Amino acid sequence: MKPRRTEALLDSAWSKRHLIVATAILLAVGLYGSMTTTPVRSIFPYAFAAGLVAWKHGVAAGFLFAGLGTLSALATGAFPSNEALRGHELGEGLYTYLKLSAIVLGVALGNRLRQ
Repeated sequence: MKPRRTEALLDSAWSKRHLIVATAILLAVGLYGSMTTTPVRSIFPYAFAAGLVAWKHGVAAGFLFAGLGTLSALATGAFPSNEALRGHELGEGLYTYLKLSAIVLGVALGNRLRQ
C-alpha cells in the first residue's frame, strides 16, 4: 500500500527538522562564541549537531556537519586551545574533525545495529 501524500510530506518535514535543529545548534554556538570573549571549546555541542544529522541522514551528511562544526569552532576562535599551540590551528582543526567524524561513525553504526 502506497503512503498517502500527507504522510510523505510529514515524513519529509520530520526529516528536515533534524537538519534545522543541527544548524540552529551550530549557529547558536557560533553566535555565543562571537558575542563573548570566551569561545565554546567543548566538543559536545558540535558533536550533538553532527550526531543528530548522522542518526537521521547517514554518514555523508554527518561528515558534512562535522566539517561545519569544525569551521564554526575555528571561526569563533576555539583554536588554539592553548597558547603553546598558537600557529598550529590546522592541526587542531584536523584533530577536531577526526573526533567529530569518529562520533558520526559511532552514531551511524549504532543506528544501523538498532535497525
